[in-house]
Amino acid sequence: MEGSVLSAVEAVAATGKAVISADNSTVVGLIKQMIRDGRSATLYVTPDQAEAIRSWYWTPERVKARGLQLVTDDERGKIRSELGLEDIGSFYSNRVTCECGHLYGAFEFLQQGIREHGRETVSRIFSLKNSALLRINPSIVAECPNCSQTLLRGHEYVSQGYAGCCRDDEMLARDH
Repeated sequence: MEGSVLSAVEAVAATGKAVISADNSTVVGLIKQMIRDGRSATLYVTPDQAEAIRSWYWTPERVKARGLQLVTDDERGKIRSELGLEDIGSFYSNRVTCECGHLYGAFEFLQQGIREHGRETVSRIFSLKNSALLRINPSIVAECPNCSQTLLRGHEYVSQGYAGCCRDDEMLARDH
């Protein structure tokens, strides 16, 4: 392993985080088991590993059942002009209606991400080339920007380099 890579691994491990090196099938198997077990983690994986999880998890049936829709050109324009995020790629998101009537979708999700993590961090997620970000059973709580109320139904999303995957009963029944 190249010295600079080992230095980066050591720096990550020094923060109390794990670095795992394994073949693709082992990594994908670990991620699937984490989803099934309801364990929460944020993982940076290879694009191939992310695609294996996306195709396993985000089946056409699940996408339809969860109400995920491709972000519209209008919402993409609003994300670009108001949030300063130039290219979010093929981003799918469900829409959750708050009790106050406000609709929470991709714009609000990314807006909340910028509030919590900063514009540069959110922007960099969409520019990853050699890795992809997977949020496994994420603990993020969607909050209505209109009334600050916690949304009872969760926001779900998937894109080429960024996805959230959560345990559900339908998945457990299919895989066991």
